[in-house]
Amino acid sequence: MTGLIYKDFLALRGHLTTYLVFFVVYGGLCVAGVFTPSVLCGIVVLVSLITPMSTVTADDISRWNRFAIATPVCRRGVVAGKYLFTLLMVLLSTVVVAVLLGLLSLSGRSGEDPLPEMLLSTLACGGIALLMNGVTLPLLLKFGAEKARLVSMALFLLVFGSVALLGLAMDNGFVLPALPAWLAAALPGLLAIVSVGGFALSYCISQAVYAKKEF
Repeated sequence: MTGLIYKDFLALRGHLTTYLVFFVVYGGLCVAGVFTPSVLCGIVVLVSLITPMSTVTADDISRWNRFAIATPVCRRGVVAGKYLFTLLMVLLSTVVVAVLLGLLSLSGRSGEDPLPEMLLSTLACGGIALLMNGVTLPLLLKFGAEKARLVSMALFLLVFGSVALLGLAMDNGFVLPALPAWLAAALPGLLAIVSVGGFALSYCISQAVYAKKEF
């Protein structure tokens, strides 16, 4: 299993440097005041969606899966490795963004947003990333990266387009109904449960899909 995860990191060794530069550049733009630090939270979702898709693309090009299912790792191991790699990328992206937000806060460049709220937003984006990967991973494993790419991008645009429209409406005076106090307090826990549960359900679906896939 460790070898499968290591293989995916090797497939992205050129891209990982690009992603790191991406984080640093956006962090610099936040320091310069071009963007608010909260924009970094969305990068967690973006990177967490792109990286699994890139590894599936590399697997399709090299026809690696045909070899992998003939090894002791078998089909179940291939799916488990892809899900573990995705989980690691979500965690890694969340940690990198949290560190950047902490540095911005220490430097006094975080604006009016308190650090605890920004960190909570980062964790929420990590949960959203798990949910979105839970939708896209079965499609990636079933149809390959090229066919699943449109669905993944449409899902990404739908989520962030909805958030952008909601933000625009609120700037124009739209007020969301207040949540009950008990629901507001339970919301972080509910998001965590739904994210983890959805990701686990997606794993079971992917195992069933991949077991029947023909190569």
